[in-house]
Parts: sequence; structure tokens; C-alpha cells
Amino acid sequence: MCTYGASIARKNAQIGLDQGLKALVSSLKKYINDFDALYKEVISNEEYSQMTKEEVKKYY
Repeated sequence: MCTYGASIARKNAQIGLDQGLKALVSSLKKYINDFDALYKEVISNEEYSQMTKEEVKKYY
């Protein structure tokens, strides 16, 4: 069973991951015009290696 504190910690970690992904995609799209190439670059980062194309496209 998960505690309330652990649940909040996971939620905050996910928010941080989403904010980082948004910043990363925003930065990369200035230099990489092709979405597929941008996606490959994003998932080459260890933190974002499990992201789906839909998750990345949300910020593209």
C-alpha cells in the first residue's frame, strides 16, 4: 500500500519530468525541424527514454 506522501512525491516527480520535457522539446525544435529526428534525440536522453511519441508531440 502506498502512503499519501509517496503518492505526492510521485506526482511531483512526474510534474518535474513533464516540465523538463517541455523545455527540452522547446529548445530542440529551434534546431531540429523534423519531428521524428527530434523524437529520436529526446529519447536518447536517459530520463526521457521511455516517452512515447504522443507524449513528446504534446509539446511539439
